[in-house]
Amino acid sequence: MNYSNIDITLGKTAIGNQELKLDFIDSKTANLICTVILQQSVKVALRVLGVVTNLLTLAVFWRSGLNDGISVGFFALTVSNLMCMALYLTATEFVYADLTLRVRPYVSLYWVGYILPFYAITFYIISTLITVFLAVQKCCCVALPLTFKDQFSRNRCIAIIACIYSGIFALYVLYTISVFPFQPGFDYSTNSTRLIFKKSDFYSTTVFPIIKGFAYIFIPIISELIVLFCTILLTIKLEQSAKFRMSATNKKEVRLASIEQVKTPIEEVNTNTHKPITGVKRRNPHSSLGNGKEEKSKEIMSKREMRATQSVNMVAILFVVCNTPDVAVYLASLVVSDFSSSGRYVNTYWLCLELQDLMHVINMIVNLFVYLKYNSKFRRHCVSIFKLSRH
Repeated sequence: MNYSNIDITLGKTAIGNQELKLDFIDSKTANLICTVILQQSVKVALRVLGVVTNLLTLAVFWRSGLNDGISVGFFALTVSNLMCMALYLTATEFVYADLTLRVRPYVSLYWVGYILPFYAITFYIISTLITVFLAVQKCCCVALPLTFKDQFSRNRCIAIIACIYSGIFALYVLYTISVFPFQPGFDYSTNSTRLIFKKSDFYSTTVFPIIKGFAYIFIPIISELIVLFCTILLTIKLEQSAKFRMSATNKKEVRLASIEQVKTPIEEVNTNTHKPITGVKRRNPHSSLGNGKEEKSKEIMSKREMRATQSVNMVAILFVVCNTPDVAVYLASLVVSDFSSSGRYVNTYWLCLELQDLMHVINMIVNLFVYLKYNSKFRRHCVSIFKLSRH
């Protein structure tokens, strides 16, 4: 049960069977692929996996400590991803309980399952905006470090993320609650009066298009453009940093080799005879390189900064890859009127929606593996959790 189901359900009532036959995919094939294979099998399994991986991610971040803005951002992103997938799974279970198990309490589980995806979309929007914030934050710090290095403190990042959560809840959730009232209605399946959601012309013509335009067209397109720009800039900066570090390492090796070769004959004699030399000041081979500990500390910090930038950049790249089909499908539906929930290519449109939703699910799962690859502290604490679980 997801947004694509809602969109198609509303749209199919506006077209006839004759038009459906002109589609590239017939209704039976579309229903088999979209409903049976993708919705009820593949995406359910992936969302269960996503709930597990995101719970593990939250535990690791909490154990390692939220000591900086990046870790706070990743923690908040994981929370929103987890809530999004959990609500979709709950909606699926409610619909299954109503239609298959025929669990029919006073409040219709089917209509609860119908509405829950709208609240899951809330957390999808939050995840999108947090990804944008992380990309912009790291882009500013890397591109203009002297200006923004100290601007994105841990407390400021917490405040910004809190504003994202509260702002979306105020704008989207309150609006959703106001347009989804449950009312007593006669249910023919139970021959009794139950609390159900009644669709209206106002809902179909006004409410739903507003939600669709905000959550699936405006937010994704704007976010796509911002994150794409930040990703390109971060990739360029990472390549420049890698080249600079390699060049600096090569120069350091050359300087060390030249220092080792510069030894006076007196020093050689002193080494061979083991007699102290008076009046000759021995040369410190590391004097020209500065303090060794300081250099090592700087090098470690530089590596940490690069790793953090790489992790944010990879999360941004995955977002762009998984969000691009979303943008492409909806732009195509705006350009080609028949490629929509009320056009003759409704089945093809339905399949594209399900595939793009599958990309969203995958995007919410793979972040764990990004953190494991680029964050050594995260990796250590993840291993320690598994060691504790064994005991």
